[in-house]
Amino acid sequence: MLNKELVTEVTVELLKRAAVRLPSSVKEALRRAFESEEGELARKQLETILENISLAEARGVPVCQDTGLPIFYVKSGGSCLEAVMLAEAIVEGTAKATEQVPLRANVIHPLSKVNPGLNVGWGMPFIYFEPSTENLVEITVLLKGFGSEAKTSLAYIPTSEDMEKGIVKFVLDQVGKALGEPCPPYILGLGVGGTSDIAATLAKKAFMRLPPGKPNPDPEASKLEAKLLKAVNESGIGPMGVGGKTTALAVHVELCGTHTAAAPVVLAFQCWADRQATVKITSDGKVHYS
Repeated sequence: MLNKELVTEVTVELLKRAAVRLPSSVKEALRRAFESEEGELARKQLETILENISLAEARGVPVCQDTGLPIFYVKSGGSCLEAVMLAEAIVEGTAKATEQVPLRANVIHPLSKVNPGLNVGWGMPFIYFEPSTENLVEITVLLKGFGSEAKTSLAYIPTSEDMEKGIVKFVLDQVGKALGEPCPPYILGLGVGGTSDIAATLAKKAFMRLPPGKPNPDPEASKLEAKLLKAVNESGIGPMGVGGKTTALAVHVELCGTHTAAAPVVLAFQCWADRQATVKITSDGKVHYS
């Protein structure tokens, strides 16, 4: 049966999985990048990343010292009371996981800088709720580190302009400014349309489309993804900014209807450590991780 104790326990395990193990498709994308690189420095960086991933899994420790901010995406077909219970359980689970995994205590008050040491407080962990018609609860966690997060940027492109050209210019300008700071090879999430907050949310959700490089079903979006990936990798920034063929593993575009005047475009960077994990909990209390 779905209850608070179960969801709290599942949240702890979900955070541990996200912090310690990368999704198999992300690891495979990094291996392919290593195999295709020709430069010695680029290959060495990717070799070190892959070794880091293996050691983290073997030792059961976080794959990166910055365990990020905990962002949760919850799909549920339950009542408002169930949503409240889920939120309370996720907060409790986050606090427990911070001590047990352990996770670095990153959450502070944005003005006073007070740190409770448990990655909770002032709206954290942040939870996005989405209604579902399925008779289960699905929870995905994204641990968002700030080396890449700090490179997130926003632009408004007037609809009177060529949208594709405007977006390509914006992305390449930001990639050129970021260089190796977001720890490439990264995944780029691009939210296009809606309002600025909607575009930013879409840019983050784009990271969770697996495997990396899975095309958007919208033909215009998938065409833009392919064009941007090619252009970004031709920049030569390469793994960790030392030069090479692989600056990005993928570019994922997510769309929303926009105003006739302009489209907000948010570019978000996800470093190679794409730390995410998903669980489904059925109404009878069965738990399935992926």
